[in-house]
Amino acid sequence: MITTQINNKRVLGLWLFLMPSKLLPISSEEKKWVQKLAPSRGLIYHFSRGCLRHVMSNITGLGPLDIPLKADPGEPPLLAEGWGNISMSHCSDALLIGWSSGKIGVDIERKDREFQAYKLSKRFFTQYENYEIENLSPCQAKDLVLKRWVIKEAAVKWQRGKIANNINQWTWKNKSSFAHHKKLGHKVKVYEQNYDQWTYAIALDEDSITCKPIICVD
Repeated sequence: MITTQINNKRVLGLWLFLMPSKLLPISSEEKKWVQKLAPSRGLIYHFSRGCLRHVMSNITGLGPLDIPLKADPGEPPLLAEGWGNISMSHCSDALLIGWSSGKIGVDIERKDREFQAYKLSKRFFTQYENYEIENLSPCQAKDLVLKRWVIKEAAVKWQRGKIANNINQWTWKNKSSFAHHKKLGHKVKVYEQNYDQWTYAIALDEDSITCKPIICVD
């Protein structure tokens, strides 16, 4: 499937894993990383890499440990050339994994996450984006700011950039299907959806023709 569909812009997979859950097999190199990390971070690292290998095993038929994956801590996960692109994001109780033939970025947050919407917006968003929330109720403003945040973070992951340097460079108008990078000129197709108690976003290549994404819960 990898070799026959890798150039198909319609190919997209999304998986949601609940946390905590059982740990799945990881490589010997990844086990060494677990030992080097703080216990809480090591647990998330093991869980996420195990789930990533699990989903790739399901769609390719190969064993989880045979997946050509490089996923060092703090770095975007990379598959071998010809295997497509992978992205993942976790919040307090869920892990989202996205796979696509083209570039992809994903982000997930709980809908009830506590934060100061107006303060966060003024720090990271554009004047126009701040104007959009001025006349909204606190609840409406929080919903829009959270939606905008996951879209921007998914776009940064598509870009394989650093959040601190790029979150304020990506712009997104409410209800638009695209986000833009002011400095670099990037344009990505974005999808933002709610599932149960989470909101999540996917950023794909501008010319992606993927239908509205469907999430698989594992």
